[in-house]
Amino acid sequence: MAVNQQTAEELITQVFRLQRELRCVAQRSTDPRGPGTALQAVLRLIGEQPEIRATELAGRLGIGAAGLSRHISELVEMGYVSRRPHPEDGRAYLISLTPAGSRAVADEMRRRSELLQQMLEAWTNEEATVASDSLAKLADTLHTSIRAMKPGTHQTPIPAGEKTK
Repeated sequence: MAVNQQTAEELITQVFRLQRELRCVAQRSTDPRGPGTALQAVLRLIGEQPEIRATELAGRLGIGAAGLSRHISELVEMGYVSRRPHPEDGRAYLISLTPAGSRAVADEMRRRSELLQQMLEAWTNEEATVASDSLAKLADTLHTSIRAMKPGTHQTPIPAGEKTK
């Protein structure tokens, strides 16, 4: 049986609530001498692969080219990111983490996970694993569904009680 509207709405509410709480965890674990939480998100995405095109990174972050350019310039200046022209497309840039950027990402993950371990002290490891697996399944399903949609379109929800044609 498919997920009903009430359950979908509750799931959306809980995901937004989780996002707010995770922002608080990120803010409490951030090293004030390093990049702020917004720049840490950029660093994490850059670090997921050896190099990434600036346009692809902007799309994954959901920001425009100008906003990304400011972030990248700041991270280059801080020594966390390197930027080089794309060898096959002179208009594009490839972005990667420097060794200092890789350390910053690893250090931030360690601080956040230590804080989360403290906050979840009443949880068993099994409960945390089940929660992690559920969130991974949700993220994978949403990712697959979004990629299956035609760009620039969205599917209009069918009102409760109505059938598709």
